Amino acid sequence: MTRCFSAPTTPRASTISFSLLCALIIVLSVPLHASAATLKVDDDLGQCPTAAYTTIQAAVLAAAAGDTIKVCPGTYSGQVVIDNSLKIKGKAPKAKTCNTLVTPDAALHSIYQAPVALGLAGIGIDVHAANVTIDSLVITLAGETGIRTDPSFSKFTLKKSVLIANSDGIQFHSSAATKGSDKSSVKSNCFYQNTLGGIRTRYGLDDATISKNFFFGTVAAAAIIVDQEPGITNDHLTVTGNKSQGDSTFAVILGTRDSVFAKNTINATEGTAIFVGGNNVNLEITGNTVTNAGTRGIRFNTTPFPASPNVASTGVQVSKNVIDNAGVNGIAVDSAAGESTLVSSIIEKNTVTNSGLSRGSGDGIRIEDPTASGANGANRIEGNKISGSFNHDCHDATTGTGTAGTANNWSGGGDNTATTQNVADLCFTGAANGTAE
Repeated sequence: MTRCFSAPTTPRASTISFSLLCALIIVLSVPLHASAATLKVDDDLGQCPTAAYTTIQAAVLAAAAGDTIKVCPGTYSGQVVIDNSLKIKGKAPKAKTCNTLVTPDAALHSIYQAPVALGLAGIGIDVHAANVTIDSLVITLAGETGIRTDPSFSKFTLKKSVLIANSDGIQFHSSAATKGSDKSSVKSNCFYQNTLGGIRTRYGLDDATISKNFFFGTVAAAAIIVDQEPGITNDHLTVTGNKSQGDSTFAVILGTRDSVFAKNTINATEGTAIFVGGNNVNLEITGNTVTNAGTRGIRFNTTPFPASPNVASTGVQVSKNVIDNAGVNGIAVDSAAGESTLVSSIIEKNTVTNSGLSRGSGDGIRIEDPTASGANGANRIEGNKISGSFNHDCHDATTGTGTAGTANNWSGGGDNTATTQNVADLCFTGAANGTAE
């Protein structure tokens, strides 16, 4: 043990010098932590002949907290379980080439082939620790998911990677004891032709960012699926600056709190571009650009996802989106089985053009009438520019004490610009007109 004994009584300057010397002795006597190490992995020792490991899992087991695992070009397999804070860094094609992605080459890229089995045996990289980063890795063929993160941990980062032909690219979960400082992120990755989803949540995602990713050709479900098991919510999510081309759907959004989907660019989805299910509170859908959606640009509907509570979303802001050439409706507030899907929300300052032309039926902004009195009501629809719709630019089938006998206010905060409507005086002073449905 290092001791600093009391200094003798001396003038003040001597006392200060003695104190500084004492502090220096203490610092020098404390052992320094070992520096973080870099562990190299090479499947055949061709690119990195000095690598100590030939599998990713072997390097993970040998790594200490804070270490980096460098995955040299090659092909790797076998499940990987991470239970320590570390970084895995490989080499992948540029994410920006996602829509023209060339086949990854094992001589140039670090390719991880996940197990093709169904269920738990088909999880590729299973993350059970905080402060884990996966950087520039190609992940492919997972029967369940390329990566799964445990909802008990935070500060996970996935970046500059290519996730190709998996069932799900990543099942993304996290917790955040302190908002902002515990944030997890999936950023600047390429999700190419994954079967069910590029990014999917099921068991809770809190304080996370999904940004600047490229999605191409998601086959069956959606590029981003924010879903929930019963009792689970997704809080403080920011989904921004992503690009989607030719996906089945860009986003399915269920059970979010205080979340934002903004400034995403979506083109040529097979179905709806942005699907909003039930149980969302204080959700912002703002500044997105949607072109050539197969059916709807933005759709509110609860019934296709019975695992989520069939509760109408509330406090939603749909604003400043540009939606052109949606196959059926630009913005649709649906109803089925008498359910309400959107209440006490705002649809404002959107530009919606040419809805329904490709399928010969559809409206610019359409609000359905649930059988329950007052449902799909108390919404404000204002300041929108709607034109070129096959049926009606403005369509509201609800009944109540709002504009033109509907349950909603279409003019309280700024007039909508439109030329056709299903109810007299809904969007403008005049009779109902447009093509009847």
